[in-house]
Amino acid sequence: MPNMLMLPFSTNDLNAIVVGENFPSVVTVLPNVFLIAMVGYFSLLAGGSLWHLRVGLGLRKRAADIMNVVPRCSMMLISSRKLLVLQALMCIVSQAAILAIYFATSGFGFDLRGYTFAHPWVRPVALIISNYSIVIASHCFARYADTREKVLLFCTLLISGGLVFFGARASILAIYFSVLLCYLVKRRDKVSLLRLFGLAAAMILGALYLGSVRDGVASLPDFLGSLAFLLLYGSNFSDLRDFGWVYAGWNHVPWFGKTYLAAVIAFVPRVASEFRDTWGSGVAMDLTAGVDPTNHPGLRPGSFGEAYFNFGLLGVVVAGLILGLFARLADAEAKQALTAARPSIAKAFSFTMMGAVAGCFSVSASVSALYVLLGVYFITWLCLRVEHLIRPPKIFSVGST
Repeated sequence: MPNMLMLPFSTNDLNAIVVGENFPSVVTVLPNVFLIAMVGYFSLLAGGSLWHLRVGLGLRKRAADIMNVVPRCSMMLISSRKLLVLQALMCIVSQAAILAIYFATSGFGFDLRGYTFAHPWVRPVALIISNYSIVIASHCFARYADTREKVLLFCTLLISGGLVFFGARASILAIYFSVLLCYLVKRRDKVSLLRLFGLAAAMILGALYLGSVRDGVASLPDFLGSLAFLLLYGSNFSDLRDFGWVYAGWNHVPWFGKTYLAAVIAFVPRVASEFRDTWGSGVAMDLTAGVDPTNHPGLRPGSFGEAYFNFGLLGVVVAGLILGLFARLADAEAKQALTAARPSIAKAFSFTMMGAVAGCFSVSASVSALYVLLGVYFITWLCLRVEHLIRPPKIFSVGST
């Protein structure tokens, strides 16, 4: 849907302000990348349909058991308020430490991400702290949605406030989006379309304004004056344009999984690995398009661009099928949790975490976030095991309050 909506704007000459002299070649290839993206979306729909296919071999049950490991781990984390609060405090302390370094070196600002480009050694630390904060804050907010424990809302807001200075708007959105979506589904009979569109508009405007502040434009009138350009021609909904930008500079030699391999070894800092510094997805996209990766976070060719550059249309189809399978299961299980006798937003949210796994098949940059998520699960499991040895566990009961 975003690609279809943005196609007319992707060909507008105003994009030349961002793309530069390469814009004519980008316009030429846009029909090709649009069709590639459509192949991916149709494959996604086909993957969702495959979930209902029955062949009598028990494959669907085995797949569901494997895929449900992530939701079970999320519920394990949500079950312990003490561990959530403790890890939230760890997030806040970590944020304060890295922001203190940033402020001491560059002065007060809202662009820690920009600071990491000038100081590469900070980048992996900032990424870990950011991902850790997203995981903990979103789980705090999910439990709060069921239990209304104010300490968890307080922790969520504090962590969100710290992430404002990181300059990554998607990080803050990731904390709230899934929980709010589950809440809206649960209250679908009582939430009007007007309120729904109002909430969506407020979130988009907030994200755009944070980006404007990060770029040094804090004046509200100046922001409103550039709002249309930011929305239609900026880097917020530019997946199709970015796909065409990279495609125009690509030599049509498949990468054969190099960006995915670079993501698998994401625990190795880029400054310590020439391979990762060349084939990290953001770097590879920028270099192919002729953009300086030391000053740009990486072009984003959507959900299927990276799969195409690595494996061609076959990669696009496979990525779409996998995304469709995960999306269908998450959708079915989340709706079941929200329509049960005791509906639980926390349980529904836990199924959306399967997206952290599915996303790795389309956007390899998600692998680093997956590693942090798995690390959080392991630490939580270890702490709970120790606690259970000391005293019997208490069962966390989810449901409406």
